[in-house]
Amino acid sequence: MLGYFAAAGGLYWFLYLRQSSRFVIDSTEQTTKAIWQSIHSDVILSVLSSGIFSVCAALMTTVYQLGYTRLYLQPEQYGLGYLGFSLVLVLILQDTYFYFTHRLSHHPRCYRWLHQGHHHSKNPTPWTAFAFDPAEAMVQAIYLVGVTMVIPMHLSVLIAVVLVMTLGALIHHFGLRLFKASAMGNWLGSWLVGPTHHWLHHRKYTVHYSLYFTFWDRVLGTQHPGYEDVLSPSVAEKKIVPSANIETAPAALSGKTVPFPLPFKKAS
Repeated sequence: MLGYFAAAGGLYWFLYLRQSSRFVIDSTEQTTKAIWQSIHSDVILSVLSSGIFSVCAALMTTVYQLGYTRLYLQPEQYGLGYLGFSLVLVLILQDTYFYFTHRLSHHPRCYRWLHQGHHHSKNPTPWTAFAFDPAEAMVQAIYLVGVTMVIPMHLSVLIAVVLVMTLGALIHHFGLRLFKASAMGNWLGSWLVGPTHHWLHHRKYTVHYSLYFTFWDRVLGTQHPGYEDVLSPSVAEKKIVPSANIETAPAALSGKTVPFPLPFKKAS
């Protein structure tokens, strides 16, 4: 919980509350009260999720002590090369697991009790990163417990996976454009999930279910048709349309604006 408040609060201040930040804009559509109500909801869910993650971490520790996991402490046991391989493997499997469980959570029969709380924020911020409904927090935490029982994994790899997962969740909920309008930025934005990619998911729930890579969205047809256009160098980075709606975004994406709103500057 302390880590969550430090990371989410620090990033929120750095990105949006500093007077010198280039990302803060005035709201013409939402009030400061509504913004903080959304953040309050995110914080409550994140505190609950922290408790669930802690219980699962304790369970993992117990299972390890009983000898039922495949965690190991000596890097030489499988070789140094395997450390990198296992990290990539676990992240790819996690991306796959997340895509299908995330997509399932949007099914009408699951959404209300599994995922609705996370979508309370139409414009996500770092506070939203771990705002999971309790049931969804359990589903995602179980993956780490299960994977340690199946795949040989050095303790450092497990720590790296948790760090990547944490940083990824925070970055995905920045609510701003991360990749520059350049050849490298376009390539990265095309294949890696970033804030723009995930922001579109919060605005239109039937697209962009991936965690790290856009692979499954591409293959299974859940990539928003206007997403590639927003990566175009013709799209300016600094001019924001706060009231843009994702239903009209494809037309706006090909113009000179980035059609997604950001958290707003405090009322003067």
